[in-house]
Amino acid sequence: MGKTYDKDWIILDKLTEIILAHVEGCVVDIGIGPSTRVLRKHSKAFDRKHYTCDIRPTRCAWAETQGMTAFNIKSLDFIKQFPTEEKVAVFFTDAEHVADTVLKEITFFSKLMSDGGVMFMHDTYPPIEWANHGCGDVYKVRQIMERLQGFQTFTWPYTACNAGLTMVMKKEGNPPFCRE
Repeated sequence: MGKTYDKDWIILDKLTEIILAHVEGCVVDIGIGPSTRVLRKHSKAFDRKHYTCDIRPTRCAWAETQGMTAFNIKSLDFIKQFPTEEKVAVFFTDAEHVADTVLKEITFFSKLMSDGGVMFMHDTYPPIEWANHGCGDVYKVRQIMERLQGFQTFTWPYTACNAGLTMVMKKEGNPPFCRE
């Protein structure tokens, strides 16, 4: 799996710890990479199930040795096999880098999110010169999510290997402090 660069994933590291301290549910990670080590640290510390998928068998084998449930398939096939009775506290996507695929992932997992659960998307704010070099068009999904009524989004452009990390959270219907 290689070396994890802590400074690249510090936002994900700190927020995942806070989220799992307050939100019930599993961790879902699409695309096994350095971020997976960060997420696994917290899913293990909070004794949460951790599901992941990747098309690279060696990465899936590594994930299984770490106690994760790994699927060696593409994300859209993973969605078809994911146990829909699971509530999700943290969802992270960093695999195909195609807006249409990421939007389908987000749509599927947003329905399984626990109240207060958070979705993260990588490669949502790459420098312009990187746009056609591995980051794909995931930034389009960030732009869509920013316009949707039922979600709150925030993007850190200079984190996650300088390619951007977007946090998406479903808005709660009527928080207790707002009720009359």
